Amino acid sequence: MLVRCSLLALLLSSVLAKKSSGIRGLDPQLASKYVPDASGNFVCLDGSLTIPFARVNDDYCDCPDGSDEPGTSACNNGSFYCANRGHIPARIPSSKVNNGVCDPECCDGTDEYESKACPDRCLELGEKVREEERVLALLRERGAGRKAELVARARELRGEKVEELAQKEALLKEAEAAFLRAEELKDALEEREAERTRAREGRVSELRESRLPDLVAYRRFLSRELHRMRAHRDSLILLLRSVRTGHNPEYNDAAVSQLIEEYAVFTEAYPYLEAAAAENAAEGSKARVEREAAMDRDEGADDVDFERCRAAIDIFVNERETLSEDVATLSLLLAALRDGYNKNYHDLEVKAAVVGFADYEATRERDLALGETESREIGIDSVRQRVAEATAALDALVEAPPQADHESATDADDGKELADARSAYWSAQSTKSSLSSDVSDLKALLYNTDLGPHDVYLAVKGECVSLDTGEYTYEVCLLDRASQISNKDQSRQDLGSFAGFTDGGHRYEGGAKCWNGPERSLKASFACSDEITVLGITEPEKCEYIARMTGPFACDDVAAVEAPVEQPRVKSVEHDEL
Repeated sequence: MLVRCSLLALLLSSVLAKKSSGIRGLDPQLASKYVPDASGNFVCLDGSLTIPFARVNDDYCDCPDGSDEPGTSACNNGSFYCANRGHIPARIPSSKVNNGVCDPECCDGTDEYESKACPDRCLELGEKVREEERVLALLRERGAGRKAELVARARELRGEKVEELAQKEALLKEAEAAFLRAEELKDALEEREAERTRAREGRVSELRESRLPDLVAYRRFLSRELHRMRAHRDSLILLLRSVRTGHNPEYNDAAVSQLIEEYAVFTEAYPYLEAAAAENAAEGSKARVEREAAMDRDEGADDVDFERCRAAIDIFVNERETLSEDVATLSLLLAALRDGYNKNYHDLEVKAAVVGFADYEATRERDLALGETESREIGIDSVRQRVAEATAALDALVEAPPQADHESATDADDGKELADARSAYWSAQSTKSSLSSDVSDLKALLYNTDLGPHDVYLAVKGECVSLDTGEYTYEVCLLDRASQISNKDQSRQDLGSFAGFTDGGHRYEGGAKCWNGPERSLKASFACSDEITVLGITEPEKCEYIARMTGPFACDDVAAVEAPVEQPRVKSVEHDEL
């Protein structure tokens, strides 16, 4: 009898165990917990209550944790398991069971078992997901292959760069020695040139000092001559003015009219001369002498320096030419009046001007004689000759190259030697600077630059990719810089230089400052692909840009790609442990 009871209990337990595997909404992983005990009871999963097994899925919530109703909506804290054969299993809240809505998480439609209104779409959806997974797997495989190529190329490049660095360092050492030799030769030749320059400057100074007295004598002679010539011009202007303002127009003398017409041309060209002549005439002879003496004292300040005195002489010579032209022009006007006026007319101003012109000519003759006497006494012709010779010699010394004042046939060769030495110096300096820059750049690249795992970025560092967004084109140069380029005028805004790696991406910082904002910056994130591209650009904060990019850097290594694919886990729309 005891044996018969035991067999009966075992048979009942087996039947109930088989029944548990068919419980609606039950996660197969929990099937072992949905087996009645020897008394035919069910223990809530949280252990808080024991109920008859028949009350499981009876559409009444008995267990506080909702575990007795996995297939109904009776418990608001329970969950329903969707097997989703052909797709990914999922768990949904029990409240969504038989609510009249086809939940996308339950593609098999089992959540609406009462109405059976939801078709089973799991095979269709599963095939779509599996196709996407195959595409992604292919992309990952190709990306991993491209990454492996970059790593292999980086290994080769590093070896090449190390070898190049060694060669550059050797060349730099030679270039530094060549530069020192070129510098020593240049300095020596420049010192020789400097000595010649100092010697030439000494001869210039000696010549200026020795010829300064002649220059001063000539300047003072010209100054006295100019005083007399200015007075001559003033006298002629005053005579002509008296005719213009005081003649009797009723006589209608043709010679007078001609004079007035031609004198008007002169006064229009030099309107200030007539007023100056009248002012000088009004001051009196004593005041005139004092004014000229003051001028002589001011001009005498130039007598202490050869070049200043020479410049003053140039000014005097130019003024003398102008005065000579003016005196000649005005004298011709008065001479024409004297020879052509109608002597039958009793025009007193005209006759006075003719008499005055005669007096002027007499005065001019006396002044010319005085000038000739001074010239003989001073020996002005010899003075002018010595001044001209000194000026020519000085110009030759000042303007000629240092070696031009040497008679040696080797001097011209010395000048060419210095020019060649300077050229060689600058060439050696340029070579040294270029090699030094190359060595520094190579050392920075090889030893001070983060190039990613296995130097994966070495082969593409500086490579630029871009995206045209319509108004702007965004350009990212890997591990270098990022830019925003206007498609309207091609103006470029700096978005920053490479500042380091982020989790799965890059940082570019320190770009152009925004108006009333921060410095521009860009963060780039990468998705796995065998191609390096920019997919999109956003600006979530002012002047802070986010770039979505693809590249092999984000791909797993080949070994990881070839590893077995992990089976899909149950999707859950809640965080319940059930």
